[in-house]
Amino acid sequence: MPRAILFPAFLWFIGTLSIQATPEAVLAEMEKIQGESGTKTASLGLCFIPLSGTPEDAEGYQIDLGLIPASTLKAVTTAVAIETLGPDFHFTTELQIAGTLSEEGVLDGDVVIRGGGDPMLGESNIASTFSRWQSALRKAGIKEVLGSVVGDATIFGTQLIPDTWQWNDMGNYYGAGASGLTFHQNLFYCRFRTPSVGRPAPFTGTDPRLPGIQFINEMRVGSSGSGDQGYIYGVPYGTIYYLRGTVPAGTGSFTIKGSLPDPAYFCARAFTKHLNGNGLSVAGDPTTVRRMKIEGETLATRTGIHSEESPALSSIIYQTNMKSNNLQAECIHRMIGIKLAESGTTKASSHAVKEYWKEKGIDMSGFSMGDGCGLSRANTITPRQMAMMLYHAAKGDSFDSFYRSLPVAGRSGTLRSIGGGSAAEGRIVAKSGTIDRVRNYAGYVNTRSGKRYAFALFVNNYSGELWQVKSQIVRIWTRLVAL
Repeated sequence: MPRAILFPAFLWFIGTLSIQATPEAVLAEMEKIQGESGTKTASLGLCFIPLSGTPEDAEGYQIDLGLIPASTLKAVTTAVAIETLGPDFHFTTELQIAGTLSEEGVLDGDVVIRGGGDPMLGESNIASTFSRWQSALRKAGIKEVLGSVVGDATIFGTQLIPDTWQWNDMGNYYGAGASGLTFHQNLFYCRFRTPSVGRPAPFTGTDPRLPGIQFINEMRVGSSGSGDQGYIYGVPYGTIYYLRGTVPAGTGSFTIKGSLPDPAYFCARAFTKHLNGNGLSVAGDPTTVRRMKIEGETLATRTGIHSEESPALSSIIYQTNMKSNNLQAECIHRMIGIKLAESGTTKASSHAVKEYWKEKGIDMSGFSMGDGCGLSRANTITPRQMAMMLYHAAKGDSFDSFYRSLPVAGRSGTLRSIGGGSAAEGRIVAKSGTIDRVRNYAGYVNTRSGKRYAFALFVNNYSGELWQVKSQIVRIWTRLVAL
């Protein structure tokens, strides 16, 4: 084609990017997508509200349709947390002693690790954490423990997993339960050898070791490059784990991540091992407050000797939303319940979140919150409710911390791989939400005209390829940016 024809066509394309769109044009594009292959039978919803306006200025497509939010629910949870707990809030873990201490430094009693729901405890350097705790014991004059190391996770109760989580999620790292004594992200690693395709994948053990847990291995070797298709099936406090699915050939060995069945017990056991290996003898077997209650045992009066604080909540929320970390969101959700409802259960926490938004004037009809992170398919929210929550979050005192925690299209976090090179790059700041056949985004649009909108865009139960759905989402973003 002659250059004289190409050049004007290129100018026309560039020109379309600078034309200001109308809300009607955005909605027309949504209707067009609704009729396309892959989304024809899907449930779509969109709502956008100018921050310079009022909630009554909300516009969109099927804005009052109840949809599954997936991980966009983390935006709901973290927005409430940053305002009610505060950006400078710290989770606190306390090391306590229960019993009597002799002049010779012998504790006739127990060492208690009182969990405060900190999702970051022992996240990276377990040895460093244990060294600080051992130093605190020595500073308190303790040279020997006749009792046990006891993990106390009671702040959140004994139910680690929300009622509505699926069986195939529970034993995997992304389905780790929110323990009051969360430790090392409540995860462990399963190792496999990977011989030829189609053969069984021999299980070679876990890191850390999990004595008392029986692993039934049904894992097989998938094709080279097939990635991690392995699943771990297990329940909180369970002793039998099933290993199913495939791990890729051609790697020699492969590792997948699982969720610890009893994080508080693991923490107590690991600290006991550390102390015995570093010159401070512990005579009793590790245990937890939950286990002691089952056996009819009680602790003596406790005395605190050391406190361990988490990073500031603003820092944790940044990681939670950037990486879409389920465990962190669940711990934050439970702490909202402690703060607003004096209960760390999922039910109490969800009720507290719902009441918080209700007090902002949002009609919460049809809203259902089965967890804090969005893994549950029982969660329901409308595009209008989500956009209004984000609208009100933008009026909060701690909005800057919340806004900075959200990924940026084409540039950071879970949005790094979408919107790059389009008009939406750098202008869409949002939380993503992805589970099987669900692709959602909720956050803020920074338009070329200088306006900012709160928005929620949900695609539920699509049947097309993921690349196609992402392309459709970027089409909507592009028009929103042009408002």
